[in-house]
Amino acid sequence: MLVLTCSSKLSALRQLLTHSFPESLKACGALHHVIIGNPFKLEVLVDQWPDFSTVICRPSLEDMKGPSDPYTNTYFLFSKEPQNLRQMLEDPHAVNWNQDLQINGCQPTLGCVLQEVSSKHGRHMHTTSNFLYMMDRMRDEELEKINSIRDLQFSSLLPDEAPLVNAIWGYGGNDRSERYLSRCIQSFPTVCMRRGGVREPLAWVMSEQSAEMRMGYTDKLYRGQGVFRTMIRKLATNLESIGTPLYCHVAPDNKSSQAATLAAGFPMAGRWQQWNFQPL
Repeated sequence: MLVLTCSSKLSALRQLLTHSFPESLKACGALHHVIIGNPFKLEVLVDQWPDFSTVICRPSLEDMKGPSDPYTNTYFLFSKEPQNLRQMLEDPHAVNWNQDLQINGCQPTLGCVLQEVSSKHGRHMHTTSNFLYMMDRMRDEELEKINSIRDLQFSSLLPDEAPLVNAIWGYGGNDRSERYLSRCIQSFPTVCMRRGGVREPLAWVMSEQSAEMRMGYTDKLYRGQGVFRTMIRKLATNLESIGTPLYCHVAPDNKSSQAATLAAGFPMAGRWQQWNFQPL
């Protein structure tokens, strides 16, 4: 296992990962933020270089201090070879199995290896599999469709609005997730819609350390009016301006968000996977 720190190697790895989209999206998005500033202080691990087969992006083991904080203890994974992946997962310098953690990726086939290794370390694996959507680039006709909705205006989320997002986010609702959301709002592009004279946002979508667009929400009074579609296009233009891949996920039972994501110009690209690990 190697930790890549050389800027030229990191840039070369990012370019190579783009050839494996959509499977490599999570690792590539995290790597991109490492290259342009690394606000979450992630490390980039490969099994070997330059002929790598597995990439893991994660915080340093020293920074993952909370044994029950999966929001911090997050790994972004891509692998072309399950056997090499197994070896890296078994390496205590790569993965700390003594704490709660989550692994994100876009390769459902890796679940078997993750299950095998995690069970050896006394961990129960819970898998969430959602629809993955990806856009190659914003097209001119999509850019022309970005405008405000009635009396709503574009804005950005503020760090002190993390509790509002946290209360609604399906993966949040606790103190650790609120700290995580506040950190994301401070570090990465966000878009929200506000009504004139009202401070509290009525709709929003965020991005995070793997550059994915997430946590989308629209107030009930403004649903069905193209608000989410407009916001995701706006956020996509902001992310594209800094060179990140454009992608997001939607739960299989969320038909309205699926329709809005497709309408925003994001075709379905595969499956988004999140594997959560806790003690048996």
